Amino acid sequence: MVAPLWANAAEAAEIVARSGGSIVASAGLSNVIIAQSDNPDFIASLYRSGAWLVLDAVKLRGCLSV
Repeated sequence: MVAPLWANAAEAAEIVARSGGSIVASAGLSNVIIAQSDNPDFIASLYRSGAWLVLDAVKLRGCLSV
């Protein structure tokens, strides 16, 4: 999940929390967090809560390992 560029780590974590997700890891930038949830509406909820971009970390990891 990518939060707005000006978001700090606490603000990015709040987006995940408001969406009912849990943080799996940070991604090196304060506004990028790897999160998960069993809620089928999680992605839409992240966007409603302020996320700028949501990517599938499993699929992204596969692309980056090539």
